[in-house]
Amino acid sequence: MPMRSIRKSPKADEDLDQLELERRQLDERIAQLQKLPKQLELELAEQQTTLPPPDTLGDRERRKRFEEQAARGEIRNERRAQGRSLLMLFLLLSATTAMILWIVALANG
Repeated sequence: MPMRSIRKSPKADEDLDQLELERRQLDERIAQLQKLPKQLELELAEQQTTLPPPDTLGDRERRKRFEEQAARGEIRNERRAQGRSLLMLFLLLSATTAMILWIVALANG
């Protein structure tokens, strides 16, 4: 039998390349899926070792809001008290000035 030379067609080369590409993609996907159980196991272990949020979180937030409101109220009260003190200081200085002027007028007269 005579040997015939087998020639590959460009279409066959493209098909082989496409199959090779798909095989590589499948191998990568298989490798990813094989790693998945370990990843899930690590995530589960991390969740189990993580502490849940404390029950007092709501209490802390309420206390913080209350302290902020109280601080604002204290500032308002302090400003009011300083305003009164400033008025009293002005009246005291006015009275002192009037007394000094009265004493000076008595001494000259």
